[in-house]
Amino acid sequence: MSMIPVILSGGSGTRLWPVSRLNYPKQFCEFYDRSFLDESIERLKPFGDPYVLTVEGMKSLTVKSLTAHNLDPQRAIFEPMGKNTAPAIALLCHYMQLQGLSEDVVGVFPADHFIADQKRFCEVVSFANELASQGHVVTLGIRPRYPATGYGYIELKNEIFEQSGEQEAFLVEAFREKPNLLTAQEFVQSGRHYWNAGMFVFKVSAMIEHFQKYLPETWAKITQIDKDFKNAKYHYANLQSTSIDYGIMEKLESQVCIPCEIGWSDVGSWDELARLSEEVPSLTSLSRDDVFTVSSNSNYTFSVKKKLIGLVDVKDLIVVDTPDALLVAQRGSSQKVKDLVAEVRQAGLSQATDHKFETRPWGGFDTLYDGENFKVKVINVDPGHRLSYQSHEKRNETWVVTKGEATVTLDGDQKVLKEGDTIKIPAHSKHRIENTGSVECLFVEVQTGTYFGEDDITRYDDDYGRA
Repeated sequence: MSMIPVILSGGSGTRLWPVSRLNYPKQFCEFYDRSFLDESIERLKPFGDPYVLTVEGMKSLTVKSLTAHNLDPQRAIFEPMGKNTAPAIALLCHYMQLQGLSEDVVGVFPADHFIADQKRFCEVVSFANELASQGHVVTLGIRPRYPATGYGYIELKNEIFEQSGEQEAFLVEAFREKPNLLTAQEFVQSGRHYWNAGMFVFKVSAMIEHFQKYLPETWAKITQIDKDFKNAKYHYANLQSTSIDYGIMEKLESQVCIPCEIGWSDVGSWDELARLSEEVPSLTSLSRDDVFTVSSNSNYTFSVKKKLIGLVDVKDLIVVDTPDALLVAQRGSSQKVKDLVAEVRQAGLSQATDHKFETRPWGGFDTLYDGENFKVKVINVDPGHRLSYQSHEKRNETWVVTKGEATVTLDGDQKVLKEGDTIKIPAHSKHRIENTGSVECLFVEVQTGTYFGEDDITRYDDDYGRA
């Protein structure tokens, strides 16, 4: 039986701030030559075109990623809001049931993890698929490298449950919560405790039975959601936020775990990113820094924009630079970044959640300047895409094309603009820009007027259902 791969794309993005943020979490960030979501999609393609299960707020970013991989945007399943992993997987099961796929096996995998050994991963997941087709709920357990206190553990029974070549599967004794250091040391020494990586493989009908038994209220509310999801927000808002571990996995009378070594990391901190950069030479960092040092060592730096970084008489530092925020932390202490972000949010600063750039279904924009009298953006439009046909009440715009060419519609009249061409968009005028070329179109937009907020838009026509 084939397996339906599903990527669970959630998370708040706080531990890898300031690159990862609430509205642009780490699965979309390009720390290496591809984002973690891109890596996850490619990793799972051997099992078929994956679905992506995420929140409505990540729609533009998710659709853009799927389109880049030539996948149907309909393979994105959107939660109205984040309610933890149990409601998310319940919604997935309900969706699959509505599609007539109740007897199919589903594999759920986080979007923001790193796996070095692709071949071994595919072998382990194929074995998990075989066991799940028999009705078992199967987890993948990661052999611990050290006594981690930030992960939950899966304790295995002694006897081998089933074997396939070199792979072994065991029945699960219990799920263990994140331990203190002494307990974590005991777990590692036992040889029977494995890190819980949040990867699950199961038959849809089997998981539905578990929801009906252990989380009946959640399942009852989920099943009231219509096939078109139009009433999803109402029913989802009334769900209790519960993890799949706490709500289901810890209560199962029988489940199976396959212990494995696949070069896994949850990439949950800057310390972990630094470790990976040192221990996995094949990874190509997309940091755009030029680092010069004097009497400095064991430092890790990352810059989003091209930046010269100088370090003098320092060691064991993490330095992360973005256009609007700078992080300096001691190596070994980067788990505290989430506490720092909480303070930034409490201060009411947008840098806690937002970048200066924003992604849209048609491309995106980067804000270069935002002042009282004018605002400047660089906007990119992907080939074959166009902005909505819109107007503004409180601002005029001037566009200068800097790359590619575009067709501009202004109050019903069309004009083709090439590199260096300029056009003025008066307030109240209906306008749109379309990239009809084969490369991205870039243009600079200068706004003048009395108000420059994104809510000063009236849409008359839109390819993405926002009119």
